Amino acid sequence: MKVAVCLKGTEDIVAEDLKGKKLIDGRVVFSKGSNFGGVNKVYSLLDNFKFKELDEIVERISKLKFKFKGSFRVDCNREGEHDFDSCMVEHAVGELIYKKGFKVDLKEPRNRVYVDIIDDNCLVGLLEKDKLCKRDYRVRISNQGLNACLAYCMLRILGKGSLIDPFCRDGVIAIEAAKLKLGKIYAWDTNENNLKNTKTNAQLAEVKLTFVNLDKVKNVNIATFLPVVTEKSKWKEEEIKKFFEKVKAKKMVLCTLNKDIVKKYVKNLNSEREVIVGDFRYKLLVLSN
Repeated sequence: MKVAVCLKGTEDIVAEDLKGKKLIDGRVVFSKGSNFGGVNKVYSLLDNFKFKELDEIVERISKLKFKFKGSFRVDCNREGEHDFDSCMVEHAVGELIYKKGFKVDLKEPRNRVYVDIIDDNCLVGLLEKDKLCKRDYRVRISNQGLNACLAYCMLRILGKGSLIDPFCRDGVIAIEAAKLKLGKIYAWDTNENNLKNTKTNAQLAEVKLTFVNLDKVKNVNIATFLPVVTEKSKWKEEEIKKFFEKVKAKKMVLCTLNKDIVKKYVKNLNSEREVIVGDFRYKLLVLSN
């Protein structure tokens, strides 16, 4: 059994891709799937248990029989409130595995023991894939760019059909759409630097995008991360209103950090979900005509 680490709020999409099922928030268990578009990490599961104290974690892991060969390192992910930190876990678990006769290598280990702690859940495994949300093609990054796994999941919700991202930033939504071969993919941005970044990233991804303004296309879907409205940003609520007054699309999947503002102007809202990326809580709104 393996565990896929995904964004909280996208477990159903990842579970469908991998023919697995949700274990806990942000974790999907599966056996043989290989579609990792919405996955950030993958590890083979050695143990899964509840705990209250760090000593319980160490005691439980001490009973595991590690069968890997070569050097190792312990990595710990910790989410929730605990009276210990990740470094304490890595040190304690690393010491007990070292005492079992395995060689420690913190720089280039052959094996990475992964201790995944979410609230009172502890999952232990061997890390197989890491940082999958960091796409190789993405060398020109916008400071308002979207997590690539989130972009992928937006497109899985949207489904097949030609689409445009009218606020493309560094192009991650459009490029992921082209890689999924959903249809003809258009991209646009009012910022020239963003257009240049998107064109560079698209070339590296070896995908073809068509760069036209939203006004130039008809009968296409829209997938985009709407500009963020703050007191300091150049985008104001009035401009969000104007966008919805003129936009026409068969179906839209909109990502926003301004749900309350956006929902004033949306029509035909089919569904919404929250996706958590670090400290950000994005809302995905699905609309159709």
